[in-house]
Amino acid sequence: MILKFTRLNIILVLLLMHGISYPVAAQDMLQQYVSEALKNNLGIQNQNFAFQKSIYALKEAKGLFLPDVNFNTQYLASGGGRKIEIPVGDLLNPVYSSLNNLTGTGNFPQIENVSQTFNPNNYYDAKVHTSMPLYNAEIIYNSRIKKEQISLQQAQMIVYKRELIKNVKVAYYGYQQSLKAVKVLESGVVLAQENLKINQSMVKNGKAIRTVVSRAQNELTGLVSQLEDARLQSTNAAAYFNFLLNKPLNSLVEVSLSPVSFYKTDSVKSAKREELIALEAAERVNALAVRLNKTSALPKLSTFLDLGAQGDFIKVNNQSPYYLFGITLSWQIFTGNRYKNKVQQASLDLKVAQTQTSMAEQQLQLEAQTAQNKLTAAIQSYKAAMSQTALSAQYFRDEQRLYKEGEALYIELLDAQTQLINDQLKESISYLNVQTRETELERAAASYIF
Repeated sequence: MILKFTRLNIILVLLLMHGISYPVAAQDMLQQYVSEALKNNLGIQNQNFAFQKSIYALKEAKGLFLPDVNFNTQYLASGGGRKIEIPVGDLLNPVYSSLNNLTGTGNFPQIENVSQTFNPNNYYDAKVHTSMPLYNAEIIYNSRIKKEQISLQQAQMIVYKRELIKNVKVAYYGYQQSLKAVKVLESGVVLAQENLKINQSMVKNGKAIRTVVSRAQNELTGLVSQLEDARLQSTNAAAYFNFLLNKPLNSLVEVSLSPVSFYKTDSVKSAKREELIALEAAERVNALAVRLNKTSALPKLSTFLDLGAQGDFIKVNNQSPYYLFGITLSWQIFTGNRYKNKVQQASLDLKVAQTQTSMAEQQLQLEAQTAQNKLTAAIQSYKAAMSQTALSAQYFRDEQRLYKEGEALYIELLDAQTQLINDQLKESISYLNVQTRETELERAAASYIF
C-alpha cells in the first residue's frame, strides 16, 4: 500500500523539494528574478522612501547653519491709550510774549501744550529681517545625528534586501521542487497504469485473481488524487513567488532543471552583517545624543540685520529707510537640573545600545556557524537519499520483471512501487533542504553581492 501523505507532508514535499539543481543558466534566470524583486517589491520601495526621508532630514539640519531671511511688514492705526504731556506752550509762550513786546509786533504767536499718545497712528514698518547663528552646539550635534541616521536607515534597507533575496530564492526553489513533485507523481501514475494493465492481462489469462485489479485501481486513484493536490500546491507556490516580485499572481514562472552541483561551503566568505552596522550607527546616535544634551550648558551666539523703511503710511522720503544690526548671546544659567537628567537618560540609552551590539555580534556569529553545519549535514543527507533512490529504482525493476514472470506476488511489486515513489520524493525534499541551507548560509554570511 502506498504511503499516505498528510496535507502537511504534501506541502513540505511541494515547497521543500529540489530534486535537480541548476548551474550557470538557471542561476542567471534566478538572478534576473532577484533583480526584479529588488526593483519592484513594495517593501523595498517603502524602505527607499524612508531612506530618502532621512536624506532630506539631514539637508534640513544643515540648513540651520545658513541665514534665515524673512520679509515683515506692519501697519498701525490707533486711538486713545496712554499719553505724555509735553508743556511746550508753558515753556515758550512767556518767551514769545516778551519778544512781541520788544519788537512791537505779533510775529510770535501763543502755542498750546502738546499731548502725545504712546501708540503710533497711521504708521507703517516694512523690513527684511536676516538672522544667522554664529555658534550653536545643538545645531552642530543635531546635524551629526541626522547623518548617522542616514547610515542607520541605509543599513536597515540592505538588511531588508537580503531578507527579500533569501525569501525569493527559497520560494523559487520551492516552486521548482513543486514541479519536480508533480513530475514524480506523474511517473507514479504511469507506473500504476502499467501495473493495472499487467494485472488485467494476468486475470484475463487466468494467472491472477480479480483482487489484484481492484488493488491496482485503488492505488491508481490514490496517486491521481495526490497528483491533483500537488498541481494545486504548485500553483500556490508560483503565486507566492510572484507576490514577492510584485507581479500578477498568475504570471508565468520560468524554471530550469539541470544536473546537480553542490555548494562549496569552504568558498563562503563572511562579510560584516548590516545588522551590526545598523546597531553601531544607533550606538553613535546615542553617543551624539549625550553630547547634544550636554550642550544645553553652552552659550548660543547669533547675529541679525534688519533693512527696511518706516514712517507715516504711503509716505516715503530720505528719512524713511533704516538698518538695524545686532548680536545676541543667550546662556541658560539654571534650569532645575532638567538637562542634567536628560544627559543621564541619554547615557543609559547609550549603554543599552552598546549591550545590544555585543549581544547581536555573538548571535550572528552563532547563526553563521549553525548555518554552515546545517548545510554540511544537508549535503550528506542528500547523498544518502540519492543512493537510496537508485537502489529503489533497481528493486522496482527487478520486482516488476519477476511479477510478469509469475515469480513474485503483487504485494511485493506494490511495495517496490511505493518505496520508489517515496524515495524519489524524499530525494527531492533532501535536495531542496540543501538549497535552502545554502540560502541561509549566504544570508548568515552576508555574502550576496549587490
